[in-house]
Amino acid sequence: MLEYKDNRETHLITRGNVDGLVSASIFLHHEPLTRISFVTSPSAAAAVLSKDQTSRNIFVVDISPDETLLHHCEGKEVTVVDHHPCRLSKDERAEIFVKEGKSAASVLSSYLGAPESFDPLVAVADYVEYFDTPLMDEVWTEYGTKKMTREAKILDYSWRANITDDIFRYRAALRMSQGSLPSEVPMIYRRYLTVQNERRWPRAVSIVDERIQHMGDLGMLELSRRDSLLGFGTRALVHVAKRRGFRYAALFHRRENHISVSLRGLRRGGADLGVFAEDFTSRYGVSGGGHPTSAGARIPLDCSLPMMRELIALSKT
Repeated sequence: MLEYKDNRETHLITRGNVDGLVSASIFLHHEPLTRISFVTSPSAAAAVLSKDQTSRNIFVVDISPDETLLHHCEGKEVTVVDHHPCRLSKDERAEIFVKEGKSAASVLSSYLGAPESFDPLVAVADYVEYFDTPLMDEVWTEYGTKKMTREAKILDYSWRANITDDIFRYRAALRMSQGSLPSEVPMIYRRYLTVQNERRWPRAVSIVDERIQHMGDLGMLELSRRDSLLGFGTRALVHVAKRRGFRYAALFHRRENHISVSLRGLRRGGADLGVFAEDFTSRYGVSGGGHPTSAGARIPLDCSLPMMRELIALSKT
């Protein structure tokens, strides 16, 4: 039996959300034959990176360059483009290009010198990532708030129709790389209609409304392995938590051998959740970090209660 090897010279590793889709479309416009891997976490990115023995140029986008990732960069030509707070400005194992305050797609656009025709897509990524950037303001003014908000919703809903479908992600990014907005790509629009017609968003919000726990200024939701928010995850939690006036929101989702945690700060001037996640996982494992108001972690199965206690204490400061 012959073993298939992907010999494309360039490999992009990025996330599978809106920011990752826009990043992939920008990169495919820059280099149409790029191999793309969509991942959900830094550890998953490191695993993909460790197995790539053929690509000449590897780009890791929207993944914070931690020690595990950089370890697998040794002996390879790797460029890390990110928008998370980063303690590393230089490392001999990879070229690191980090700019905070905007989406990863916006950082990649600047790095590659993407044409202005991609500004609407980049602005969509800024919007979905909760960054009110000058570019987003310009695009919203030029195209209209209603239209651009709808474009963002269409793209955000589309990938949630089947969160494991990376073939769709690649094809959607390829079509957008030709300069199309989400509403102009039939396969994206069909996925959006599926999610819309099945009322997944209001159903997800209803689940959160029923199960969210009020702990001080923290809105917390625990999910088992079988539970689902119909693809909307943290976004539905944030929607409900904001409406109820919480200062922080936390989602604990039990997996097979760990717990995935998503943390959000919902008001200005709160604690730095990225630092909190990094500090907690440095003491308990497994990995964590992120932005001051948006962070994530993978923690051992028996560490949810210690993290909850620390989050409750943090919410009272």
